[in-house]
Amino acid sequence: MIKLSMPRNDRGVALLIVLLVTALLIALIFEFSYATRISLNSAVNFRDSQRAYFLARSGIFAFIKYGDKLRDTYIPQGEWGVVPMISDGDTQVMIKWEDEKGKIKISMIRKPTLPSATPFDWMTQLFFYKKINQEILDTISENQMIFQVPTELHKVMSDEDFYKIESFVTTMTSDNSINIKTASREVLEAIGISQAERLIADRKNIKLETAPDVRLYFPSEQVYGSVSSYLSFSSTIYKIYSYATVGGYTKQIEAIVNVGNPQNPILYWRSL
Repeated sequence: MIKLSMPRNDRGVALLIVLLVTALLIALIFEFSYATRISLNSAVNFRDSQRAYFLARSGIFAFIKYGDKLRDTYIPQGEWGVVPMISDGDTQVMIKWEDEKGKIKISMIRKPTLPSATPFDWMTQLFFYKKINQEILDTISENQMIFQVPTELHKVMSDEDFYKIESFVTTMTSDNSINIKTASREVLEAIGISQAERLIADRKNIKLETAPDVRLYFPSEQVYGSVSSYLSFSSTIYKIYSYATVGGYTKQIEAIVNVGNPQNPILYWRSL
């Protein structure tokens, strides 16, 4: 029997084709798997990001609805605290609040023409305590500058000086009155209260409801008389910081709200 021999260069062609096709299929499978994994991770990241944002947002609205309970029971002013109504398990929402009525209003700072207690005088004292050039106030008054938000002070002062007073000034209140129950030591001293530390300690246990209740914290009857009409003992305007972390995402919201107007409480909103 005569055996027919195949050409040498045709041997193994089928095997090579099978190996090539297999390699291409493996590459396609890995590419598909990688693309799927990327898409899945993107979806998870978007989900976590959105969840963190809406949780932080819920912290603002929890304060609007349950502000009295949160302020009086759970979270002191100026401190971060957990919002118990919406925090559970791995979900934790933190907020910090400040009373805008406990700050000095700077929308229009004008040098008084007659001796009296005014935001200009209070800012003068605050600048003195914080070692800030007093000529800045003269510039503001002389040019009749009007500020919509405190950060506009950057027009006339450096970042370093602004950060010294940022937490003591506001533009969001309706008048110049100061809430004695929440004002900081710096603000209390700026308006003429000589025993600010004692007042802060006492107001935790003593009800302060009217101007005569704080008379003894002033250095004299004259100083008390010039400021008494500016004293307030309640507030509805608050600045709130709220943040939440989900997965590797942290979202923070900064807002100023009027809890006395539940139909339209948001005065300012910024998402970080």
